[in-house]
Amino acid sequence: MRQFLLELLEKRGVQGSEVVVDHFLEAEIKGHSSHGIQRMIPLLRGLDAGTIKSHLDFKVERETDSSKFVDGNSSIGIVVWDLLIRERRDSDVFMIAVRNSSHIGYLGYYTSRLASAGIPSIMFGNAEPSVVAPGTSRRILSTSPISIGIPPDVVLDMSLASTSRGRILEAKRRGERIPLGWAVGPDGKETDDPDLALKGGIIPIGGKKGFFLSLFLDMLTATISGSELSENVVGVLDTSKRPNKGEVLIMFNYHHEVKHVPWEELPGRHGLKIMNEIKRSGYVEVDNSLLSSLKEF
Repeated sequence: MRQFLLELLEKRGVQGSEVVVDHFLEAEIKGHSSHGIQRMIPLLRGLDAGTIKSHLDFKVERETDSSKFVDGNSSIGIVVWDLLIRERRDSDVFMIAVRNSSHIGYLGYYTSRLASAGIPSIMFGNAEPSVVAPGTSRRILSTSPISIGIPPDVVLDMSLASTSRGRILEAKRRGERIPLGWAVGPDGKETDDPDLALKGGIIPIGGKKGFFLSLFLDMLTATISGSELSENVVGVLDTSKRPNKGEVLIMFNYHHEVKHVPWEELPGRHGLKIMNEIKRSGYVEVDNSLLSSLKEF
């Protein structure tokens, strides 16, 4: 599978093909299949349409001892961010903000690497609107992903929505129903039909409180990175247009060791268990519908 995915990117001259493929495969084997191999499809469409660039073309707009602001300029977001988190930082606190890059995958990919290097971090961003205002079917916000990494290996990776759009797309592709409470249809009523859910929208967590937390996180992303926000964000799943979203990462080089974690069932543990099981089996399961779609490219 890895070689097949690499060939799809390499024949398009993608800079950093291995980084992109390894990111999607890691998402897949950690149980984040909504952000895994299926995300190759919008990326390939964007590359073929010219809305995503095969080579890195980002610009550092401003840089200080404690911050860096980057215009991704339609470069592949996974490759841009993979480079940025590798750079050495001497400041106790350092912030990176990126706008206008393509989809960057799951945020835990970056915070987990920083945590393993002894660097606590928090990362958040926005994307195309898929989450509705409570009681309506109007899509206003993205799922508002957020990730927090604590050394040496504790990572939270979640969104402020009941699910991701990718999981609904997955259910549709596999002919499955979705749980009630995930989404509403065009009429604003909860539905277990993925087709109706895609025509309606995803429910935010925590009702109005969750919605407003998501709204302010979206505004904070736009304020810091200079991205668009809310209903104006494009170019993530629908890559017929250039991406104009944003992400923010804050790293802490000075920190104290957490000596006692008060809860054993932490986020990320289940993903590690899935990853170890897949590594033992030696293969990644991909449904026929997804494989057929990829072969069309």
